[in-house]
Amino acid sequence: MIHFDLLDKESFLSEYWQKKPLLIRNALPNFSPPVSAEELAGLSLEEEVESRIVIQHDAEKYELKKGPFDEAFYQNLPEKNWTLLVQGMDRLLPEVTELLNEFDFIPSWRIDDIMVSYATEGGNVGPHFDHYDVFLLQAQGERRWQLTSQDCDESNYIEGVDLRLMKRFKVEDEYVCQPGDILYVPPKWGHHGVGLTEDCMTFSIGYRTYRGLELWDSFGDYLAETQQFQSLYQDPNWQGTAPGQISEGSWQQAQALLKAALENEEALKNWFGRFATQLDQGASQLLPNPLSETESCPKETFVEALQDAEGILRDAVCRFAYTEFSQNQVKLYINSAEWQDFHAEPDFIRCLCNQRFIDQTKLKSYLNHSGNQALLYDLWNLQFIEVIQ
Repeated sequence: MIHFDLLDKESFLSEYWQKKPLLIRNALPNFSPPVSAEELAGLSLEEEVESRIVIQHDAEKYELKKGPFDEAFYQNLPEKNWTLLVQGMDRLLPEVTELLNEFDFIPSWRIDDIMVSYATEGGNVGPHFDHYDVFLLQAQGERRWQLTSQDCDESNYIEGVDLRLMKRFKVEDEYVCQPGDILYVPPKWGHHGVGLTEDCMTFSIGYRTYRGLELWDSFGDYLAETQQFQSLYQDPNWQGTAPGQISEGSWQQAQALLKAALENEEALKNWFGRFATQLDQGASQLLPNPLSETESCPKETFVEALQDAEGILRDAVCRFAYTEFSQNQVKLYINSAEWQDFHAEPDFIRCLCNQRFIDQTKLKSYLNHSGNQALLYDLWNLQFIEVIQ
């Protein structure tokens, strides 16, 4: 876990998370980026990788280019004032995925992705605010960050720019981040980071954000899909109601009906388990291909191989989570689906969701259970887990 210096994890969560920014000096001592600038540029040449380049021409003139790029494009870039950004690096490189272990004090299903940016001297993406939480890890070089809590609303933007940049940006705090430093920025806090060196690299660990309407629409879709909430609207007492009037009792009856759906705890738990583990379009395209019949093997052979393996590793694209129900019942959700658990042990389901890698010592204690074996075999055939030999 990252080092909070004089602050502990509990204080960070209660005093800073989604409330106010925090600079954590030397949060990851001796951190060395697992990807070079050249490798990052190489990834931006690939079709399936989401990448962008932002070039600043003057104070309010920014140019946005979207990848994939080619080598000729890089040769024509200016020496300064540009930034390369590559999304979903945790899905592309295992070494970047491992970085998420440092942030295990926030549930893993809240993670969106890790974006890596490389900036030349003066490179930046402009002053802006986001609707999500982000940890900004300085990987190499130096970057100056300026922060503001003022004018962080949709009406404050520079017109005629492809990026949503803040026109008014009153600096309240300013920091220079060096390798290993982490700046936490909560939602709707303006921030502006400028590379001070020619080799500035920053890792952005971003978290998902949900608008109320998105939750409402998704829950409605879930109820329709599962054919729940078939109750009929019942009229109120019509005495004293005019022919064209929608009385208080009318809309209150509708309100009561909707409240009944929201008070269905089991439906809400199942829906949110699916909602929280859904993949975005980019991630869905990176899901592994299931094993063919010729590539697979009998379950007994698979279980035997597990006995000698170093452990199992979850696929970086897949999203695993579980929800606790009564009587020690645990439900497993993977990639927006309520997953068949084959009557696996609740403790094993928890372990599977809480740890990306399960080593042999821990794995062995679960391998004698037929339900655990069946679940692992199912996930292996889908290539949602990898057996590390």
